[in-house]
Amino acid sequence: MAPDEKQKPASRDDRIEWFTVSYRSLALVAASIVLVAAVVALLVRGWRTPTPPPPPATPVETGARFVAIEGNVQVKRAGTLEWVPATRAVVLHHNDLVRTGGGGTAELHFADGTVFNVRPDCLFTIEESSQNPVSGQQRVALSIQSGEANFQTAPRTVSGSTTISTPTVRTTPERDTAGNIQVAQSGETGVRIFRGAGRAETRSGQRIELTSNEGVKVNASGEAGKKVALPNVPVLTAPPHQTEVAYPDPARAITLLMWNGVAGATGYRVMIDFSPTFARPLVDRQGYHGTQMELRGFETGTYYWKVAAVEPNGSEGNFSDLWRFTLVKAPPSALAPPPLTIEALELKGNVLHVRGKTEAGATLSLNGLRIDVQPDGSFNEFVTFEPGASTVVVLRVTGVSGGVNEQRRPVVVLN
Repeated sequence: MAPDEKQKPASRDDRIEWFTVSYRSLALVAASIVLVAAVVALLVRGWRTPTPPPPPATPVETGARFVAIEGNVQVKRAGTLEWVPATRAVVLHHNDLVRTGGGGTAELHFADGTVFNVRPDCLFTIEESSQNPVSGQQRVALSIQSGEANFQTAPRTVSGSTTISTPTVRTTPERDTAGNIQVAQSGETGVRIFRGAGRAETRSGQRIELTSNEGVKVNASGEAGKKVALPNVPVLTAPPHQTEVAYPDPARAITLLMWNGVAGATGYRVMIDFSPTFARPLVDRQGYHGTQMELRGFETGTYYWKVAAVEPNGSEGNFSDLWRFTLVKAPPSALAPPPLTIEALELKGNVLHVRGKTEAGATLSLNGLRIDVQPDGSFNEFVTFEPGASTVVVLRVTGVSGGVNEQRRPVVVLN
């Protein structure tokens, strides 16, 4: 270039080309960095093998055991065809079948504390008895095809659930709940909750919430009726629990059972048996009216008894506590006479008013006519005589122990 020749400035096109080349270079560099980062990330991931999630906890089967067996109780193991006698050594597992014959009863205990008392002529299946080893939750599930059973679920401190199914309804009682399930051959089911709460879900999709002293019946089609209230539990009063009653001739004596009435009850169911399982009750009196029952012709021995109240709608409540008394033979000289206090013996026309007190549970008669004795031992009665007659009133009381106290009072009936 000649010295005197001036340098020409870069043209606009040259500047555009230079910037274009620069941007391309930067884009190439950025892409390279991203690619290198991606390769590094892949290498790092390859070096760090991800830890697989822990496998789900498999429930451990805990089973159920017989605590009490009476009469004919049999077990059919899952996958077998043979019925074998139930024993306390038998541990029941998934799909094991249990049946009780006429007069057969059984009490089962599950690992979580659930108790299942099976009545005669019952058929049921163990569906589940397991525990989650991680959470500690325990599950109990049974299926009753027919028959009756009482249940008591595990305490509230034990996590888990209990389910009792029938052909028409599935019941899930809460923890610390007591109740009863009755299943007919048709599948018709009665569910009663005596204490606690639970939910009944019928085959037709109905859901019924039950609390203490409530029940429901589900028909053979899986339709639930109205929820009903159950009566309260009667309280037994005499003879006292675990008492020994002595009679010179027990077979000819009268033993009086007494209990407190339940408000609203129209009747009672009274059961007496040699055994506390009541597998073959000596007395199963339903619809009994009154709160006293005379027992005659009972030989020496130990007897158990309990009473349940019945509502006007036929709903039967829970049974009372189980009481026991023993009849023994004793010589008359060994029997102390019961007290007998006559507070009033007033004659009005031909009606005699007699009032007084003796011991609770005693049997009182006036001239052979039975007079009711209240739970506290008091009595208050009106007796009609034929006019124009003179007579001697004979008050005779037989105590709980069999002792006798007799008083005679002359009475003149005026015209």
